[in-house]
Amino acid sequence: MEGKRYIICGTDSPHLQPEDGSELLRLHLYGSDDDHKIKLEIEDIRKQIYKDVPTRLRDLLDIATYVYAADQAIKRGVNDVETFGTSWRRRFHFVIPVGDFDFWQTDSVKKLLTETLGFLSDDHYDFEFLPIKQRPSLQGFLANLNDDGAMLGFPEQVVMFSGGLDSLGGAVEEVVNQKRRLILVNHRSTEKLDKRYRSIRTLLDAKADFNKPTHIRVTVHKKKWMNREHTQRSRSFLYVALGAVIANMLGQTSVRFYENGVISMNLPICAQVVGGKATRTTHPRVFDGFQKLLSLVMDNGFFVENPFIWKTKGEVVDLIVRSGCKELVGPSISCTHTWEMTKEHSHCGTCSQCIDRRFAVIAANAENHDPLGQYAVDVFTQSRDKTVKVHEDKTMFANYLERANQVERVATATQFLSKYPEVARALRFMDGNPGATSQRCFDLYRRHAREVNSVIDKMFAVHSSGIRQRLFPPDALMRIVYESHLPTSVPATPLPDEPLPDNLFRRSGGAWQVRFRGQKSFTVLPWLGASYLYYLLSSPNVPQQAVEIVCRTAIDFCDVAISNQEAIEQGLQSASNPLLASLGDISDWAAVKDYRREAEELIAEIENARRDNNNVLEQQYQSDLTMIVSKINESVGIGGKLKQSNDKRKNIRDSFRSNVKRVIDQQIRETDPNLADHLGKAISFGNSPRYIPEDLLSWETRPVKNG
Repeated sequence: MEGKRYIICGTDSPHLQPEDGSELLRLHLYGSDDDHKIKLEIEDIRKQIYKDVPTRLRDLLDIATYVYAADQAIKRGVNDVETFGTSWRRRFHFVIPVGDFDFWQTDSVKKLLTETLGFLSDDHYDFEFLPIKQRPSLQGFLANLNDDGAMLGFPEQVVMFSGGLDSLGGAVEEVVNQKRRLILVNHRSTEKLDKRYRSIRTLLDAKADFNKPTHIRVTVHKKKWMNREHTQRSRSFLYVALGAVIANMLGQTSVRFYENGVISMNLPICAQVVGGKATRTTHPRVFDGFQKLLSLVMDNGFFVENPFIWKTKGEVVDLIVRSGCKELVGPSISCTHTWEMTKEHSHCGTCSQCIDRRFAVIAANAENHDPLGQYAVDVFTQSRDKTVKVHEDKTMFANYLERANQVERVATATQFLSKYPEVARALRFMDGNPGATSQRCFDLYRRHAREVNSVIDKMFAVHSSGIRQRLFPPDALMRIVYESHLPTSVPATPLPDEPLPDNLFRRSGGAWQVRFRGQKSFTVLPWLGASYLYYLLSSPNVPQQAVEIVCRTAIDFCDVAISNQEAIEQGLQSASNPLLASLGDISDWAAVKDYRREAEELIAEIENARRDNNNVLEQQYQSDLTMIVSKINESVGIGGKLKQSNDKRKNIRDSFRSNVKRVIDQQIRETDPNLADHLGKAISFGNSPRYIPEDLLSWETRPVKNG
């Protein structure tokens, strides 16, 4: 990791010099113009929606703008993967004056900021806040206050609009198909994009009938010397802060980003794009952090949504075309290399976004609406030797193509999770049952793989003569497709902070991370049987009552249900769990808490009776415990209601056995048959199931922190 960089913000900040010799950057939003001044400009806000913005939201805008400016002003280290861990990540220490000092100083707020931004940009953040002495009205940000009565009705939704294909698809869906009135918030990083945005606006307005969207442009003006780093991983933080301020002006409680799910989850395709090198700007974990932070800032529930999370980019392009808006495809802007943009070429044709765009357009049979002439390089047939990273680009393209082949060969969602464990870290932050959600992730990537491969097949047919005659340069994509000596895709994950133990069974995100006898770790979906296995492996050679393991699992998910309900009451989105199917239907949360308390008391009483050798009392307490488990099941949906039986303990024992065997046979055996065989031999069932390992085998079961 690079050395710490101090970012001293505002004119009220102390003129300190870091004692450890760390580098220092000064930035300010207010005061006289100089080389360190940043100017945030919000255009086209109508008087009808303007009102005083709460102090905390003003603070949030300041913080987000400073973070965005520092992200661009402080360059990352070298890009080669060998030094990825030490040179790519930066260490930021921000000193920022704020209006609500007490709020921003709280540990929970600082933790949300540092963890969310750390995951978003793959850097380390520290924040030190000071009371602000003076700050002008937000009116100073409003460049073109307009009371011309142009707004047709009250806007129904704030949508973040980048001008790319995905955000365009969202605007088309809402404005053209659903006839909704929108505020489209657009952040423009360069004036080069202005002409294309005007073209998009004109065409979209023409399709909108009587519900033309209101376009709000936001610009951050700063000196050229600050434009050192092009990755801009923190851009979505500034974006969501701007959207939240405007939504607050409208009295709304949500903003929407439209981004296809393949980009949002953005699984790494090769070793060169691990960690923050694979953009996480709309990752479910990032949106969860934004949502929680904004809910705290506003003292009310606030939601950050992505309605396209289950769409591929090809499906988005198809939506645009089917909605009668095919002429909007051409002017949309996907390229990230905006500094290379010219009047003739709006897209470089070499960055990953340009490649995604061309594949999506061709997969949707819309290439006639995306002129090839606007690309500096034909993605498929031309050389990219003008770039200085030819080998890296070539490797990335080869892996992009090979991943499509690999995903198409994967048979099940479990195998997909094992091959791409990054999916698991997103599960807990996504709506729905994690088991079903993992299947949807698999289906999404399978559809994307089919799109990629169908485009390759189509391009082979189109360029068959050129391929036969070997007319294409070595680094052209069509050549890369059939070069046998190129590297193949190996899903990569960031280097761990510490070596993994040989035997591992622990919670990681919304699923379980598993490793056996030093082999490759893999992911197990959060089925009930996995939770039961966890308790068995945590206490090897110790007989445990099945009803107690089931009850402990029920208590675990009772805790999740309670915390989720508390989050809902605070306005946060529920973190879904497969065992909380009826979460929204529970009316008496005090009763759920009582069930949990009674269950814990009964477990303690069972232990006391067992210690006193009082078998009669132990049996009675266990019968009472089964009733509590049944009540918890009915309340929080753990596996549904238990069947009525004269002996509910037998019902629980049977359920315990079937759930454990199901996860072993249907998940674990698929990836690691040796582990499945080991568990099949080492676990005994009955009234007191136990795990009896051979050779004193031990397991690491402590959960991953912040997983």
